[in-house]
Amino acid sequence: MNEISTNINAITNPQEAVDQYVGEQFIEWLMDYIPHQMNSWPIIQKIQGVQAVKPEKIKKLMLQVFLAAEALMGSREGDPGFLRFAVANLSESDDPTAESALEILEAKRQNELVGHKIDRGILQTARREQWLRLLKSMALTEEEIDRAEAKEPTRYYVAELSDVYSNSEWQTAIGAFAGHERALVEEYKALMILLKNNFSLTDKDLEVLADHSESKDKFVGNTSHILDKIVFDREAKELVWEGVKRQLEIRQEFLSGLEKYLEN
Repeated sequence: MNEISTNINAITNPQEAVDQYVGEQFIEWLMDYIPHQMNSWPIIQKIQGVQAVKPEKIKKLMLQVFLAAEALMGSREGDPGFLRFAVANLSESDDPTAESALEILEAKRQNELVGHKIDRGILQTARREQWLRLLKSMALTEEEIDRAEAKEPTRYYVAELSDVYSNSEWQTAIGAFAGHERALVEEYKALMILLKNNFSLTDKDLEVLADHSESKDKFVGNTSHILDKIVFDREAKELVWEGVKRQLEIRQEFLSGLEKYLEN
């Protein structure tokens, strides 16, 4: 495994990886490539380095991150959410290799919905409760949270990813979801640093971010599992890579669009 890792780390060009790697090697390369790319983004470096920004600005930033996170499941009644879009996409495929990925997506969605309820037309899940705990610990009221509106970077993020999950080839939708799972680890790690540098929060307050940033192996494992039956022929690898690439492009634009909240 160490020899494989050394070879994989030596390739930074995605096209070379598509050409040379198959199966586990290609997945391992992706799992290394995503954090390497994200940690080179100026916006990630800025998030991690900011101190003494006005708390009100960071609260506004975190509200937008919260709204983006809610897009995975769809927070309002009638809002399908990214996962349902992806499930619908895969359900239309008659390719037998789509079945295992579809099962994982459906299980992920059902797991997120365990114990959920609808209150005032809003989907209440355990993940949302974690987010509410974090935002309230930053002195945001429930009314402020409920009234929060998606700004342009967040609207773009939701619209573009909805299109990827709904209208792409199913392998591209899976690539986008795999990229999402791995990218959240790095994004939330940076946001935890931002909040620790600017607020006095407990580990319990930060749980929704820590679940990802401090559980890297779990999310890398989930991502690998959803890809492990797909990335064996060239066409499938190209499509998966397209989904990962789109996920990273859209996420970088989203985070960069929130940079104004990091300025005093």
